[in-house]
Amino acid sequence: MFIFTALIPLAAFAQIDSSYKLGAGDKIKIVVFEEPDMSFEVTVDNTGIFTYPYLDEIRLKGKTTSELENELVMGLKGRVLINPNIAVSVIEYRPFSIGGEVKNPGNYSFEPNLTIQKAINLAGGVTEWSNGRRFNIEREQPIENERYSLDTPVYPGDVVTILPRRF
Repeated sequence: MFIFTALIPLAAFAQIDSSYKLGAGDKIKIVVFEEPDMSFEVTVDNTGIFTYPYLDEIRLKGKTTSELENELVMGLKGRVLINPNIAVSVIEYRPFSIGGEVKNPGNYSFEPNLTIQKAINLAGGVTEWSNGRRFNIEREQPIENERYSLDTPVYPGDVVTILPRRF
């Protein structure tokens, strides 16, 4: 029973990860098997565009890793490689931001299974003006009908603001 419950958060993240859209600050790895000269690590910049050999400019921003893989395969197949075998993965997610009534506001590295409570802890805890239970989340990819608690997941690119407690 313990193993099953321990795997639930990882499974939930894997589902989100498959629909995860790349954005500025994400570092990805493109591997073209048996073609090391065509494999790269690249950080998505604000333009979201990467110049790839033989294909010119490729838009990264807003695509999933699967969409990018398919685009590269279709672009290289037949023209450059007979049957390209390509894998794209995120090796470092863009940071999230936390501010407001925390001791150390700023940008922090995203980690899987990050929650509001863990983000508050990373930021050194709350100030004397907050109990940590009131907060706002601005998401790059809003989730419909989401209910917030201290266990609410934080995703790359999120902006979390811890509000002062009501007096």
